[in-house]
Amino acid sequence: PTDVMVLGIQAWPAGIIYSPVDVNGRAALYSLGFMMRRAAAVRLDIDERELKVGLRVIQAANGQVRGEIFMSDSLENGAGYSSYLGTPSETQDLLEFLIGHVDTSFFAPLVSQPHETSCQTSCPDCLRDFSNLAFHNILDWRLGLDLARLALDPNAAIDFTVPYWQSLAATASAAYFAAQPQWQFTTLAGVPAGRRGNVVEIIVHPLWDWHGNPSNFYPQLNAAHGAAQAAGAQRIQHKSIFEVLRRPY
Repeated sequence: PTDVMVLGIQAWPAGIIYSPVDVNGRAALYSLGFMMRRAAAVRLDIDERELKVGLRVIQAANGQVRGEIFMSDSLENGAGYSSYLGTPSETQDLLEFLIGHVDTSFFAPLVSQPHETSCQTSCPDCLRDFSNLAFHNILDWRLGLDLARLALDPNAAIDFTVPYWQSLAATASAAYFAAQPQWQFTTLAGVPAGRRGNVVEIIVHPLWDWHGNPSNFYPQLNAAHGAAQAAGAQRIQHKSIFEVLRRPY
């Protein structure tokens, strides 16, 4: 049978969600998968086309739907790259290589100029190639890095304080609100937002769960809600930075 490696993240901070049934979560999962494939090709000195990436959607006993990324050798009875990468130590090494622990040769070009500024979502230099053409509209290198950090540390910060998010979150949000009459760009507890009269719209990280009770939100989003209420907002709405960058209006 074809060799396969599977990666499923079992634990993550409260207020974080990356369900494959939601486009934000699906984008993060595929982005991590294709980023791991590219990093694996660099480490093994092989062509990316020798590995395939896919998403497995499963339902847990509690009814929760979650996604697992898998990589397999392109050729049946192939060289065994995926089995090798699927061992716990090699998977951890691959994720650490991806986020720049010890060896920054893969990570540094992603977060350095001109790539960080010019690539808002994905490009041929980071994630795109012909084999994943069908996913180009949702791939996002920042989300791939976020999930990689989360896979290594369930307490990793998943917000706009991370350096590779800071500039993009501020500039994209400011442009979004500036294009809409009567909206004013602001920040609430460090989270980009806009205000028009008594209505506040908060720009949220794609992996934040912004549904339900605000007390269960990610801490930074909860603080932004509190700041909006303290400022007299009568209605608070949300838009993911994922949507702002791709289909803002």
